[in-house]
This record gives sequence, structure tokens and C-alpha cells, in this order.
Amino acid sequence: MYEKELGIIGVGKIGSALLKRIISTNTIERNKIIIFDINEEKLHDLSKSLDVDCANSNTDLVNSSKHVLIAVIPQVMDIVLREIEPAISVQHVIISIAAGVSFTHITKIITKPVSLIRIMTNIPALVGAAATAIARNENVKEYQLEFVKEIFNSVGMVVELEERHLDAVTGLSGSGPAYMFIIIEALADGGVKMGLPRVIALKLAAQTLLGSAKLLLETNIHPAALKDMVATPGGTTITAIHELESAKIRATLIRAVEAATLKSKSLNSAKINNIQK
Repeated sequence: MYEKELGIIGVGKIGSALLKRIISTNTIERNKIIIFDINEEKLHDLSKSLDVDCANSNTDLVNSSKHVLIAVIPQVMDIVLREIEPAISVQHVIISIAAGVSFTHITKIITKPVSLIRIMTNIPALVGAAATAIARNENVKEYQLEFVKEIFNSVGMVVELEERHLDAVTGLSGSGPAYMFIIIEALADGGVKMGLPRVIALKLAAQTLLGSAKLLLETNIHPAALKDMVATPGGTTITAIHELESAKIRATLIRAVEAATLKSKSLNSAKINNIQK
């Protein structure tokens, strides 16, 4: 029925990262993909460089695509939904990566009983190391879910959750890279204070974070146990840990996740209230 397997509306940082990884991993053949973006120059440059078709409009893209990935910022989500609503049929699978835009909100505009999937991914998708959470509504079939999981497996790790957990995912892994960049920068600053060249300090700090995460994920050892493997009695590490605990680093990070989660929830509530007016 549809010429294309996947249509991507919005090819900004995340949209273009997904597109490049899908093509480089051969997850979907490039002739089965179509893209659209309001930035015509960016759209045509990407279409030419990756040899993928571009649509003339959002509606044109929906008419030709079985799966429609909406990769736009939450502030313009309603505009896109209203534009494509007449072209959407119950055969479509609509995939949204807009943070805080719930199924309830989407179905206020898209009233047909379509398959809806919400995605919360993060910026490491740019290098194929994303943490992605996926939630589906009751209309999504297993084979449809597996297809979408395959797409996001191409940019990193995927977990499936109920929609009610996505705000917490936003607060943890959606916003989390920013927390990690602050930690890397601070560790590097410490190294510079102690005499290391800035470029070396940054590399050491980043690789230390990367290696620690890889060790945890590949061994499944609890982080407390891994910490104890590093902290020898009376050594440098336990002395440093004492400083971190004194500064309440745990409580601060917990509050950061909590604050971002509550902000995500409030944004969604505001959108629902606006659409009901």
C-alpha cells in the first residue's frame, strides 16, 4: 500500500543521526526511506548526500510512508499533527520523539485508532550510543513494535516501558548526558588544577566515564561493588569519596533527575490544558 517503509519528519540533530545510522547499519534500505524538513536547504543537502528521497510536504510524506517518525521539538508538534491528521489512516504507525507529548495529547488531534509509539532517546544517538526508552499504545502490534525497536537499536540500547515512566526517563537519560558533561568538565578541571594539560585531562575524564559505564553494563556488577573494587583501605579513592559524600553529590544528582522529571510532567500538563481550551 505504501511506497516507503519509513518517513522522517524533521531531520535536525536526532532525526539526521537516526537517518544516518539506519542507512549505515542497513537497518532499512535507503530507497525505502523518505524525509521532510521545513529547512529546504538542509533537507535537500541531506537527501543528496545520503541518496534518500525527500517529500514535498509533511502530508506528502505521510501519504507515501507506512511508519511515520516525527522528530520535531515539542513546541511545533501540534502544528505537524494538525497538518498530517487528514492523511493518517489506521494502517499507519506514528512514532514520536517529542518529549512530554503524551498519547492523550496526540489523540486529541489524531482521533483515528492508529498505532502510536513514543520514544525518549538522547543525544549520544549521534555516535550510536543512545539510551532509548519506548512505549506503545494498545493499537500497536508486536511486529510493529519490533520494527521500531530495530530502528532504535541501530543508535544504541533500547528498553520498553509503560508510558507513565517516560517523564522519569526524560529526567534520567534524556537530560542525563548534560549531567555527565558537567561531571567530565569538573573532573578535567581537577586534573588541570593538579597540573595536567587541559586536552589530556579532558580525554582522561571522558574515557574514565566511558570505561566505568562499559564495565558496569558488561559485568552487571552493582555499582557499589565496583566502587569497592577501586577503593582500597586508607587509599586515595576512599579519601576522594569522602569529599564527594560530604558535598552531597548523591542527593544533588537525585534532585536533578527529580526536577527534570517534574518539569517534563508539567510541560505535558500544560499542552493538554492548552488543547482543551
